[in-house]
Amino acid sequence: MRYVYLIALMLLTGFVTFSHDGYKKHDDDDPEDSGDKNNYIEVDLQSSINFTVSQPSHFENKQTVSNAIKLKFKSKSSDCTVYAKASNYSTPSGANQNTIPIELEMRSNNAKKLKNVVSGPLQLTLYDQLLFQQSKDNSTNNFFYDVSLLPLGYDYPEGQYNFTILFTMTQP
Repeated sequence: MRYVYLIALMLLTGFVTFSHDGYKKHDDDDPEDSGDKNNYIEVDLQSSINFTVSQPSHFENKQTVSNAIKLKFKSKSSDCTVYAKASNYSTPSGANQNTIPIELEMRSNNAKKLKNVVSGPLQLTLYDQLLFQQSKDNSTNNFFYDVSLLPLGYDYPEGQYNFTILFTMTQP
């Protein structure tokens, strides 16, 4: 019997506060301490993201962890753009590292000033991909994302596959 394991390693480094002097990384998870002039983003893992592929149906169907990731951010000082990518994808020998069978899909959000929102499934790549743009807003916004393993088919070598999802917030 073939087994393929996919384990997500979320890049959770607290949050980053942007200012005109660059950025300042905070060790605590209290965005309210970030000051009232700055933007920030915080990534929280809501559930474990582990996929086990051991049954025929696992190779043929998408597996989803609902509401797996919560993005919390504020764009008080300026507009911002949020991106996601797989910053690290390791595979067993012989596996294709160019195709990453992981996708994000926005489940819900409470933002009011959004533009260019990717609301459908977005297959991750090693390059930044736009999730949304947010106009300057004093409110704290929450986005919830599902993480899915796409159907693998029967050509993937067995072993452990690991990935890291990197979220990036930029401002003009």
